[in-house]
Amino acid sequence: MEQIIHHKTCSNSICGKEFPITDRDQGFYKKMDVPEPSMCPDCRLQRRLLFRNERNLYHNTCGLCNKSIVTINSSDKPYPVYCTTCWWGDSWDPISYGRDFDFDRPFFEQFKELWDSVPKLQFLVLGDNINSDYSQDSYKMVNCYLVFEAEQSKDCYYGETCYQLIDCCDFLCLKSSELCYECVNCTDCYNVDFSRYCNNCADSQFLLNCKGCRSCFGCVNLQNKSYYIFNKSYSKEEYEKLVAQYKLGNSINLEDFKMKIEEFFRKFPQKNLHGIMNENVTGENISNCKDTFECFSCEGLRDCKYCTNMMGGANDCYDVDIWGNKLDLAYNSAGIGDGCQNIVASYYTCIGVKDVYHSIFCMNNNNDLLGCVGLHQKKFCILNKQYSEDEWHEMFRKIKGHMIGTGEWGEFFPPSLSAFGYNETVAQEYFPLTREEALERGFKWKEEDAREYIPQTYAILEDISDVPDGVCQEVLACTDCSKNFKIIPQELKLYRKKSLPIPRKCPDCRHMDRLALRNPRKLWDRGCSACSCAIKTSYSPGRPEKVLCEKCYLEEVY
Repeated sequence: MEQIIHHKTCSNSICGKEFPITDRDQGFYKKMDVPEPSMCPDCRLQRRLLFRNERNLYHNTCGLCNKSIVTINSSDKPYPVYCTTCWWGDSWDPISYGRDFDFDRPFFEQFKELWDSVPKLQFLVLGDNINSDYSQDSYKMVNCYLVFEAEQSKDCYYGETCYQLIDCCDFLCLKSSELCYECVNCTDCYNVDFSRYCNNCADSQFLLNCKGCRSCFGCVNLQNKSYYIFNKSYSKEEYEKLVAQYKLGNSINLEDFKMKIEEFFRKFPQKNLHGIMNENVTGENISNCKDTFECFSCEGLRDCKYCTNMMGGANDCYDVDIWGNKLDLAYNSAGIGDGCQNIVASYYTCIGVKDVYHSIFCMNNNNDLLGCVGLHQKKFCILNKQYSEDEWHEMFRKIKGHMIGTGEWGEFFPPSLSAFGYNETVAQEYFPLTREEALERGFKWKEEDAREYIPQTYAILEDISDVPDGVCQEVLACTDCSKNFKIIPQELKLYRKKSLPIPRKCPDCRHMDRLALRNPRKLWDRGCSACSCAIKTSYSPGRPEKVLCEKCYLEEVY
């Protein structure tokens, strides 16, 4: 049981919230040799997220080979951008940008000068993607389009945060699944649509919190069932006849049913957190975790706290956003994983790196780096300058002392170093701000490119069985934001295969709708609705759902 040692006040003057420091926290900070954080957990997360542009893509030109590219870096940015081939190639040397450290100036001021000069990467892509030119933050993707933060998937479209998918479309946090549509936080599913928090389900639609279900429709909290509709059992023949009557290939019928099913879902009890195989945890959307607290959308964590989107597993990490996989000892970083150890306040330092501090884009077997950008297979470098091992340790000791004195050691990069406007980043999804609010807080803002959206004149037929191939040649306009979008042929083929109507909203608005289906990244203290024991949950006290502790939930479900 954690014990609160004292409270601190967030150094962000606009926030100013109090937050606790526990004995567990102090033990971790001592292990990592970092001071206690100056900002509250939310402000620390917000700062990390404003470095991540996942979904905004632009046309630009590679600064080395002059090839036209699609990239997360718009052409109005002041820094050079290289295509992935050039950036990973041997035609330039990041060490050539090295410089001496000036002890009369703050670290972040000097790092910004290096950061602004080193070429930026077109996309955060590791390894070769095949026919997946619009997949940012990805690895080994084949025939994928507008899929982000993704790994080892094929023939997928319009999704975010996925691993080993085939033929999936419009998803969020989907793993090891095939032929799924509009699924959120599902794993090991086949031919499942409009479902959330499901595992090992198949041939089903509109499921919530179901496991091992086959041929189920509109069901909640079921385990290992088949041929159920609205949690009621039917014969195979009855099931198929009743489901066909809903005619969800018609867009009007589908939208009407979506509203009704949410009303039905709210009648059923919810567990205090979504996840399985956990021990001594708090958070939401977490599984296979132990001694892990206030973490969201994570899997396989041990002794971690304040982590988000860590789907690959990790040990002894605080304040880390994205990735994992054989990650040990990391603090206040984003986009780190794949065999990393002892990483402090860094961004996209990954793949076999060790003992790296306050660095960005240092990948592939680096170690002993401080304040570096874009290095591969290097060691004993500071501000991209090479040192001998003895020189490095002596300089590291001095610079660390200097940064402790300036209050910079262990802090993530300040907003002024972000390559993006606040509204281009993931921070806007979880901490939405107006332009005025963002600028007031010292964040950048990307003014929208001047363009006129074309009003939609094409009438989409309501039923998918009536939609012709020609729809892929038409320019559509989102019913929410008016942005133009198109239906690609592979997408139309999937809709026909699954008898689902053409979407009326653009991919970005569909993504925001999926985000809204998940609970916020915030925990409240409540009492279990059955036994009144104390629980922490992402269901706020004012919500209508009946929320149960795990013991009471399992008793009710089983």
